[in-house]
Amino acid sequence: METRDLQPELMDDPALGAEAHRAALMGLKRINKISGSSRILWPAIERVAQKIGRPIRVLDLACGGGDVTRGLALKAQQSSLPVTIHGADISETALSYSREQSKNAGLDELEFHQLNILEGELPTDYDILYSSLFLHHLTEDEAEHFLQKQAAATRHSVLVNDLRRSQWGYIMATVGCRLLTRSPIVHFDGPQSVKAAFRIEEVKRLATQAGLNSPKFTTHWPQRFLMEWTRTEEARS
Repeated sequence: METRDLQPELMDDPALGAEAHRAALMGLKRINKISGSSRILWPAIERVAQKIGRPIRVLDLACGGGDVTRGLALKAQQSSLPVTIHGADISETALSYSREQSKNAGLDELEFHQLNILEGELPTDYDILYSSLFLHHLTEDEAEHFLQKQAAATRHSVLVNDLRRSQWGYIMATVGCRLLTRSPIVHFDGPQSVKAAFRIEEVKRLATQAGLNSPKFTTHWPQRFLMEWTRTEEARS
């Protein structure tokens, strides 16, 4: 675990069939519910909404099956704060699944857009751009470029929620994925994600190289970190 082991994950394979992809997304739904990514992200979003004092727009980049998007939308509803949350992903299978699951959850107003996060232009009309469990899929150069693009496009903040590379995290991912889903895709991708994950000091270095000065980092169960970065008043003007 001293160095990253970045290998292609099965769910990232463009040739993956829709049925197997949807089964993997369903397995991840259970894992995401227990690991609580929306619980990690919501306090930071809530603080921005309270500070700005007007309706804010939030975009979930590489949203996958939309579990985190839906979780945050429900928290926004419960808080009565004027927060609109959308999702974006490159996979039409994931987007179709996200829309279906959102409708089943009574969140018909949730919007999901197709977007190539790395090659396409990021929208500039969102107050917060965030990603959840996406950074570890990227090479260092891609990760730096991704952070730079988010910082340039956001109106206020960038949030990154991701795994921390550790032996304990690898054990938890291996056991948890086996217990919570029958998907062989998740059985491989879960532990592999931990082997590919960054350590906080590595993300700090990449953020600095990308021009994101003084980001805030916090650690969370299970073996997660949250990076928060806010644009300066000069940059926003």
